[in-house]
Amino acid sequence: MKKLLTFFLLLSITPIFAQNRPPLERIISIKISNERLDIALKSIASAGNFNFSYNPDEFSVGKRVSVSAQNQAVREILSAIFGNTATFKNRNNYIILKKVSEEPQKDFFVMGYVSDGETGLKIEKASIYEPITLASAVSNQYGYYRLKIPKELNNVNLLVRKQNYQDERVLIRSKQDKILNIKLLATQKLPKVDTIARLISFKIDSLPNRKLDSLPVIYPVITKIEPIETKDSIIIEIPRIDYQQYWNTTKEQLLITQKRLTDWFVSTKQNIHLDNIRDTIYRTAQISLLPFIGTNHYLSGNVINNVSVNIIGGYSLGVRSIEISGFLNIVRGKVYGIQASGFANLVGQDVKGVQLAGFGSVNGRNFYGVQASGFGNLNGGSTGGIQMASFGNASLKNFSGIQAAGFGNFVLQDAFASIQAAGFGNATIGNSSGLQIAGTVNFIGKDFKGTQIAGMANYVGGTMSGLQISLFNYAQKVKNNYQVGLFNFSKESENNIPIGLLSFARKGGYKRLEVSADEVNWFNLTFKTGVKRFYNILTAGYNFGMTDKPDFSLGYGLGTAWKLNRTFWLNFDVVSSHIQQNGNYLNLNQHSKIGLGLEIHATPHLSLFISPTLNFLTNKESGLDLGKLNHWKISEKQGYYFGQRATLTSWVGIQGGIRFF
Repeated sequence: MKKLLTFFLLLSITPIFAQNRPPLERIISIKISNERLDIALKSIASAGNFNFSYNPDEFSVGKRVSVSAQNQAVREILSAIFGNTATFKNRNNYIILKKVSEEPQKDFFVMGYVSDGETGLKIEKASIYEPITLASAVSNQYGYYRLKIPKELNNVNLLVRKQNYQDERVLIRSKQDKILNIKLLATQKLPKVDTIARLISFKIDSLPNRKLDSLPVIYPVITKIEPIETKDSIIIEIPRIDYQQYWNTTKEQLLITQKRLTDWFVSTKQNIHLDNIRDTIYRTAQISLLPFIGTNHYLSGNVINNVSVNIIGGYSLGVRSIEISGFLNIVRGKVYGIQASGFANLVGQDVKGVQLAGFGSVNGRNFYGVQASGFGNLNGGSTGGIQMASFGNASLKNFSGIQAAGFGNFVLQDAFASIQAAGFGNATIGNSSGLQIAGTVNFIGKDFKGTQIAGMANYVGGTMSGLQISLFNYAQKVKNNYQVGLFNFSKESENNIPIGLLSFARKGGYKRLEVSADEVNWFNLTFKTGVKRFYNILTAGYNFGMTDKPDFSLGYGLGTAWKLNRTFWLNFDVVSSHIQQNGNYLNLNQHSKIGLGLEIHATPHLSLFISPTLNFLTNKESGLDLGKLNHWKISEKQGYYFGQRATLTSWVGIQGGIRFF
């Protein structure tokens, strides 16, 4: 009983599924023998559960026809009956028949089905095209195609392409409407070999037959495992950020965005052709209105043009000479020559030549030449030449040439023999050589050889050789280099001269913490930092409230040092300090001192020094006690200094103490 109900259920829903197919694609079986045409059409309509609509005056309805079809589409049956004398069209559940005009036509049609040569199943999304006119068609979900071809062609060859199927070429001899069913053979797939099974597939009987007693005795070796003592400590490992992986991920996202933007302009039919057709077509010139409306039709993505003119936008495989567009140029492959667009250029591979855009240009691979845009330029590969943009330029591999941008320039890998100039900043993640100029900041991730000039900061993550000029300069290692700025820092210094307010080199630099006394202050604490050829001096003095002595002093100076041998060094220092006396913070009390000292190393980290000094004091106070050195005064006279009446005193003094380093 259940089987019977299932049979009737399937029988009742079969017409419903049939209704989902267009009438021309419905599969029927029918046999007609010597029947009138109108009677035959009624039988076909009844078998397919649809209706015909036609003008009886256009057809010889009394004509006798015979047809025998087994599981064939209605379209194929009608083609066998009418041949090239009628056209068929679906409309809802009707098939509209029209007689073909007898007037001479400029074009003819080739139509039919594409099917699998082994299974007989219909193949959808197959590409059928004529390589001269680039007329093309795509088989629909039922495998049907219809291709319009000009009669003026001498030889007509149809090329059929489909992924995972062998290519097919069909020669069309007659230039009349023709029904052509095409069968494709699937490409041969390599058999999968189970390597592991193949390696171990042997017969047990093939092993040598040996008695168990003859086999050597193997004794187990017992190793004592000592337990690992645990310590009451917690080790926290800070994860290290992989900047290269971060930028590679960013690059992939940019390229994906480029592809999505490209696909937005490409029609579904073009995408099908791009998937199926591996042939490259060459054209001298083309003109298009939009990426799919032009002389290359839907095959534009497979064509390399010498000259390409796109009124609004165009899409092609490549350009060999020049391409101009009012809005957008899209090229899947390479561009050689000149490419200009009112808005943007999108190129999938390399570009060699000149690229101009009102907004921006994006290239998937390398660029060599001149690139200028109203907003920005982005190259997924290496760049050589000139990049200019009002906002920014970026090269996701190496760069060589000139980058100029209103905001910033970026190179993901190395930049050699390059000039980067930007209103805000420049950044190169790898090695670099050349010149960087920025309004705010310059960044080099690895080694740099050249000159960096910035309004705020310069940074080099590797070895720096050349010149850095900014408020703040930093290099991991400086070698044969000059740093000019308020603050100069490095982890390692070799033959470097930092010139600025404060410089510090962790390794290879000059660092001294000094405790000393002189005729002005009984206690001085001084810190010297920089390199031995040029270092900064920060000093403070205090007298513990002694009479006729300053309350305290704060000073800054510069110095240089010479290493005589392992034990003895010479220092030449120039220091200027403000002396605070009698609690008046606004009085002129400026002490300048020039000293030439001898430093004697007592231990690897401690030395003694003594230094004769030449001193100049400009002050409004009187009674500064120099102790026993009062008779060493050179001069003392009144005058105007810095717009104030003051006393200028000069004398020869001495300073001594210990230094830690």
